Amino acid sequence: MARIYFTGSIDYRKIYRLFDESAVGAVTPLTADCGTVCGGACCRDLSAGCGDAVSPSGMLLFPHEGEESAPIRENWPEAQIFPAGQDSLFVCGGHCPREKRPLACRLFPLFPYDGEDGRIRAVYDPRAWRVCPLVRERAHVPLRRDFVRAVCRTGRLVARTEEGRGFLKRQSEEIDEINRFLRLDRERAPICRKSLRGDPAAERMNNAE
Repeated sequence: MARIYFTGSIDYRKIYRLFDESAVGAVTPLTADCGTVCGGACCRDLSAGCGDAVSPSGMLLFPHEGEESAPIRENWPEAQIFPAGQDSLFVCGGHCPREKRPLACRLFPLFPYDGEDGRIRAVYDPRAWRVCPLVRERAHVPLRRDFVRAVCRTGRLVARTEEGRGFLKRQSEEIDEINRFLRLDRERAPICRKSLRGDPAAERMNNAE
C-alpha cells in the first residue's frame, strides 16, 4: 500500500469554489434548484415539534470548518454549532445565500466515501434517505456529472489532511452501518448526466486527479 503524505490544513475556500465556478451557474445535483422539488427539506430542522429530548437536525461540519477563522463563521455569525461526538453539527435558520452554504450542504445528498481500498468515491448518503427525494428516486433522476466529480474531488482534497481522512473514515463507517439495512451500496453509483457542453469547470474536474 502506498504511503500517505498529509498536508497541514484543508483549503475550504478552494473546495467551495468547486461548487461555485461554472459557466452555467453553481455546481449542484441538478441543473435547477432541487430544493424547489421538496420544499428545501434538507434546510429544515426535522426535530421541530419533537420535544427537547430530540437533538436538532443539521449538517455535520468538516474538520475546523466551524472555527473562528473559517469561512463558515464569516458567513453565518448567527448559526448554532452543537457537539456531535468527535464532530460538530451546524444548525441554521433554514434560509441562506446558496453561495455561502457549508460544505455538507454543497455535497448533499452525496458523500465522498473513503473505501477500504483507499479510493474516494461519490456515493448516495443513506442518512439522506428520509429527507431527499433524489436518493429515493435515484434510479430515475440522473445527477450532473460535474457535481458528482466535484464531490469526489472534495474527498481527495479533504483526505490530504490527517484529520480530514479520519473524518471521512468515521462517516464512511457510519454509512456502511446504515447500508446494512438500506443496501444503497449494492446499487450502481450515482447516475450522471453527460458533461454540460461548454462548461469549463466540468472539463477541469474531468481532468483532475
